[in-house]
Amino acid sequence: MALAASVTAQDLAGRRPQDYNGYLVRLVKRIPDFLTMSRGLIAAAIFSLGFVGEGALEAVILLTMLGWTTDILDGRLARKYDKPPTWVGEKEFAFDMAMVFSGLCYLVLSGFIPFVPAIIYVMVAAAFIAYFRSKMVTMSFATPVVALPLIVAYFEAPHALIWYVVWIVAALLFDWRRFSGVVREFIHNAKNLSGR
Repeated sequence: MALAASVTAQDLAGRRPQDYNGYLVRLVKRIPDFLTMSRGLIAAAIFSLGFVGEGALEAVILLTMLGWTTDILDGRLARKYDKPPTWVGEKEFAFDMAMVFSGLCYLVLSGFIPFVPAIIYVMVAAAFIAYFRSKMVTMSFATPVVALPLIVAYFEAPHALIWYVVWIVAALLFDWRRFSGVVREFIHNAKNLSGR
């Protein structure tokens, strides 16, 4: 009895480090999902800053840079860990678009952009996206919105503009392969769409 208890205790003690290591490996492999989901929280924070107003512009720029940094890192880590896509990974583009839309909402709520032109743009975009059901079409409408904070920062927050431009250059240098891949995918999808 005592021998059996001793063997069991030793066996459990021997397995604990393995179980712990296995848990750590599973946790590390979930980091890409955590990074993707964090963009949902960042989007919510950017939207809420619209109620703070113009004074939050620099914070919004910093949050935007943080959000797009997670976008770069989650893909790199997922490829590094050879991680099959989860539900979160499959919805990554939706999290990206939440970031884009939250930036537009901030600019409207804080008064940088008039409400009527913004809502018209969103309605036209929604109509085209619903009709074509194409990622390329969605990206076509999202790209100008992504550029809006840069334009606003040029007039309202020059320091934030410098940060953002430096970040963009660094991001392109760090992840040029992915960026060029996105451009090629966009062109390929545009050709397919034009052939409809």
